[in-house]
Amino acid sequence: MSAPPEPLPETAERSIVLTEDLHARPASTLAQVAAAYVSSVTISYGSRAADVRSVLSVMSLGATGGGSVTLRATGPDAPEALAALGAVLGA
Repeated sequence: MSAPPEPLPETAERSIVLTEDLHARPASTLAQVAAAYVSSVTISYGSRAADVRSVLSVMSLGATGGGSVTLRATGPDAPEALAALGAVLGA
């Protein structure tokens, strides 16, 4: 008899228009908020993506105010993580 299949992790996505540049302070806040969740979260700007838990990676995206970023979370608390991270970005 085989074990039941593992449930697929939940994936959620949210696009946000930035009200300010994504510099050190908001990048640091994003990383701190993301650390409270189990889900893996990435942020995309243009054709580049970064792990939200890495301040330097997020800053290296060069995302500027008025630009659109996409947050993508995969894991058991993905919707909650996106809601909290979206709040940091003013969405």
